Amino acid sequence: MRKPAEGKNTVIIGSGVGGLSAGILLSLLGFRVTVVEKNAEPGGLMRSYSRRGIDCPVGVHYVGALGPSEPLGKMFRVLGIDPDSLFSRMKNRAVIDRYLFDDFVFDLPEGLDAYEKNLREACRADGAALDALMKGLRGTAGVMAASPFFFEGGSPFANMDSFRPMGELLCELGASSKLRAVLAAPCQLVGVELKDCPVIIHQMVLAGYLFSSWRPKSGRDLADAFAARFSQLGGRLRLSSAVRHIRTKQGRVAGVDLEEGDSLPADSVVAAVHPKVLIGLLDPEALRESQRERIAGLEETGGVLAVQAGVDAEAHPAVDYNLYRLRAGGSGEIENGFFCQVLKGDGRNTNLLSIITGSHYRDWLPWEDTLTRRRGEAYEQKKQALAEALVAESSAVFGPLKNLQLLDVFTPLSLRDHVSCPEGSCYGVLRSSRHLLKIASLGNLPIGGLYLAGQNAMAPGVMGCILGSLGVARKMAGNERFGKELERLL
Repeated sequence: MRKPAEGKNTVIIGSGVGGLSAGILLSLLGFRVTVVEKNAEPGGLMRSYSRRGIDCPVGVHYVGALGPSEPLGKMFRVLGIDPDSLFSRMKNRAVIDRYLFDDFVFDLPEGLDAYEKNLREACRADGAALDALMKGLRGTAGVMAASPFFFEGGSPFANMDSFRPMGELLCELGASSKLRAVLAAPCQLVGVELKDCPVIIHQMVLAGYLFSSWRPKSGRDLADAFAARFSQLGGRLRLSSAVRHIRTKQGRVAGVDLEEGDSLPADSVVAAVHPKVLIGLLDPEALRESQRERIAGLEETGGVLAVQAGVDAEAHPAVDYNLYRLRAGGSGEIENGFFCQVLKGDGRNTNLLSIITGSHYRDWLPWEDTLTRRRGEAYEQKKQALAEALVAESSAVFGPLKNLQLLDVFTPLSLRDHVSCPEGSCYGVLRSSRHLLKIASLGNLPIGGLYLAGQNAMAPGVMGCILGSLGVARKMAGNERFGKELERLL
C-alpha cells in the first residue's frame, strides 16, 4: 500500500456518488477538499430530473442493504447522511423483483431464507447445485454483515474462486437452464453477462437486495443531501467547471487546469471519472505507453435506452416492486428484455412509467460527433420509434396504458454527454472476470498523489462507488488513522 498522502490540499474531479463520498470522507479526515464538476448541478447519475412536474430517475432506481445494521446503511452512517429521509423501504417483502419469462415467473423476495425457498420451488431438479450456491451466497452475506467489512485493510474476499465467472461455476454444478435464467437476471443490474460475471460480484449484488431493498424518494434530494453534507464539513463545490488538464511535476500531481482558464493547486487529485477520461487529462509522458494501452483497452458495459412516460394514476397505481420482462435462450442466457417501475408521479392524476433496456453504443455511431439537443431529426425519429416499441412491450405486461404521455427518452449518447463516460454506459468499465485484474491495477498508477474513485471501483452501483471512496480515503490517510477516525462514527 502507498504511503499516506503528502499535504492536505485535495481536488476531486466529478461530483457523482463516488466523488462526493470521497469529498465527505476526506473532509472528515482533515483534508481541504474542492470538488470540481462540469455540470451546473452536482450528483451525476444520482440526480433525477423533472418532466412536466414528475421526478424522473437516471441511475439510482433502487438500492439494497440500507438498514441500520446493513452494509450500505453503515456506510451512510459514516458519511453522516440519514437514509430514512432520502429512501423508502419497499414494503412488499414477498416481491422485490418480479422476473417475467416467456414460460414462467420468478419472484425475488427479501431475505435469504425466502429466496432459497422460491429457488427450490422453481428449480426442483437443481437441489445439489442450490446447496452449493446458497452456501456461497450465505458466506458472502455473512462477510458483508460483519462489523464492518468495508474497514478491512485488504480484500475480505481472498479466495480466488470468488473471481471466477458465475457461468463457469453453474456449468460445473450442472445447473438447469431455468436456474441459469433466474440467476442471470441480477446481472442486468451490473451490465455483465452471466458467463462473464465474477461470482463475488454476483453474490454481493444479490445479497445486498436480499438484506433489504429501498427506493429513493427523489434523486434531486439525494444528490443535494450528499452535496450539503460535503459543504457542511467545509468542502468547496465548484460547479460548471470542467477540468482540462491534470498538472504533474517530477512524478507527482501539482494541480488541475480548468476549461475557463483557472488553475487549482493540489497536493492530491482524486479522479472520480471514467479511467479513459483520465488519460486525456494527463500529459502523454505521465504514463508509460503500456499503461495507456491497458486503460484504453478496457471494455465497456453496454449502454441503455430509457423511456420516461406518464400514465393515468388511477388506472396504473404505483407498484411496490420492480418488474423485469426477460427472454432467455435455450441455455438460460438473457437475450433481451427490459426493466420497469411504476412510480408515484405528480401527486395528482399522473404516475411515472420508467422503462430501461439495453442499447449498444455502436447503434448510435451516426450521431457520435453531435451534442445533446443538436443531433437532428433522424436521431429523434429513431428514439421515438424505439420508445414506442418499448411502450408497446410494456402494454403487453400492464394492459393498455391509459392517458400515455411520452415525457423523455435518453440514449447512450445522452449519458456520455452528461457524465463523460466514453460509450455512454451508466455502469462504466466492464467488471467481468476477464477484466478484474486490469481494473484492480488502476489503483496503483505511478503518479504520486493521483487516486481513482467512482466508476473505477471493482464493485458496481452506489455501494461499489462508496467502497471505492473508502478505499481512496484509506490510502490517503493511512490504515491506522483511517480506522481510528472513521470507525468511531459507527
